Amino acid sequence: MKYSQQSIMKKSFIVSLLSIAITACSGQENAPLLYEVTKQDFIVNVPAKGELFAAKATVINAPMSRQGPQNISWLAPEFSHVKKGDVIARFDGESMEIQSKDRQSELSITEQEIIEKTGMLTQALNSINKDIGVVGQEKNFAENFSINDDQIRSKLDILDSLQNTQYLGSKEEYLYWKNDSFSSSSAGDMGLLEMKQAQSKSKLKQLSEGLAKLEVKAPHDGLLAYKANWRGEKPREGQSLWPGQKIAELPDISNMKVKLFVLESEAVNLAVDKSVIFFLNAYADKPFKGKVETVAPFPTSIKRGDPQKYFEVIVILAEQNSELFVPGRKLEANIEIIATRQKIIIPLQSVFVEAKQTFVYLYKNGDYTSLPVTLGQASLSHVEVLSGLKVGQKIALTDKEHS
Repeated sequence: MKYSQQSIMKKSFIVSLLSIAITACSGQENAPLLYEVTKQDFIVNVPAKGELFAAKATVINAPMSRQGPQNISWLAPEFSHVKKGDVIARFDGESMEIQSKDRQSELSITEQEIIEKTGMLTQALNSINKDIGVVGQEKNFAENFSINDDQIRSKLDILDSLQNTQYLGSKEEYLYWKNDSFSSSSAGDMGLLEMKQAQSKSKLKQLSEGLAKLEVKAPHDGLLAYKANWRGEKPREGQSLWPGQKIAELPDISNMKVKLFVLESEAVNLAVDKSVIFFLNAYADKPFKGKVETVAPFPTSIKRGDPQKYFEVIVILAEQNSELFVPGRKLEANIEIIATRQKIIIPLQSVFVEAKQTFVYLYKNGDYTSLPVTLGQASLSHVEVLSGLKVGQKIALTDKEHS
C-alpha cells in the first residue's frame, strides 16, 4: 500500500484513536498508547495548483496608434479555432472618425485659403510688375530723348527734365524693392498655409491608418486564448486598451506545458526532474504525468494584495492531448519529492528532542527506555528512521518523562 502525506496523517490519527478505544474497552485507566514499528511505503508529495500553457505562442497586441487608448467593441469567442485573416477583435473608431472629419474640414478650409491667397498675391505682383514696366519705359524715354542743349531749351527746362529722370529712377528702385519685399512676405504667408496643409494631411493619414487597424486579424491559424492582466482580468467588450497592450495569444497546442505554483512554506526539496501527477479540474478522474523542467530561484506573490509567496514550477508533459490540454485550463498537482520506498516510518508525535538529540521511548515489559534515533526525510505527520529502531519494536506515542 502507498501512502501520501495526507493518507499517512490520517493513519496516524486512526492509530491514536484505536489505541484510545482499546484502552476504554479494556477498562484500564493507564493503558499505554503505543505504536508498533513497521516498514511502510513512504511518499512525500508537495501539493500545487496551476494551469496549462503553450510552450510557443504568437502574441496578439492592441494596434499601435497615436490616438491613445481605444475601446473594444467586439471580441471573437475564446478558445475558438481561427484561420489566418479572421478578425479577432474590433475597436471602436467613433472618436477617430470624428477627428478625421474635423481634420478634413480644416484641410478644405486651408486649401481654399491657399487658392485665395495665391490669386491675391498673383494679382498684386502683376500690378507691381506692370508699374515697374511703365516706369521703366518712361525712364528710358527720358534718358534717351532728353535735349540738354541750352541753345535749344532753357536751363529750367533742362533741370526739370533731369529731375524727372532721377524721380523715375528712384520710383523704379522703390517698385523693385516693393516687389522683392512683397514676394518675401508672400512666401512667408504661403509657407505658413502650406505647413498647415501638410500637418492636416499628415494627421489625416495617421487617422486613416488608425481606422484601418481597428480590426485585429489572426496572423495564422490557431486556437485563440485571451491573456489576463495583472488583476487576473481578461479583455472584454467595452474595455479600454492602450496601444501595444497584449490582447491574446495564438498558442501552438501541439506542445503544451504546465505552470505550477507551490506555496513557499510547502516548497520542500523542489528540484528538476521530479515526477509530477496532475489532474485537470474539469476532468478530475483522469491523472496525467509530467516532470519538473524548471524551478524559480525565488518565490513571488501571484495575487495583488496577497502576502503569501509561491515558487513557480514549469512541468514538461509525458504526453500531449490536443482535445483536453487547452491553454489556461486550471489543474491541481502533486510533485513527488520522495518516491515510493519501504522504510521504517514512525509518527512525528513519538519523537522527542533533548540537548539536540532525537529519541523515542522504547516500550518493553511494561517499562520505557529512552532510545536515541537518527531521522531522515519527514512529511507533515511522519518521519523516516535511519537507525536506532527495528521492525516489531513498540514505542510510546506520548512523552513518558512528563506523563
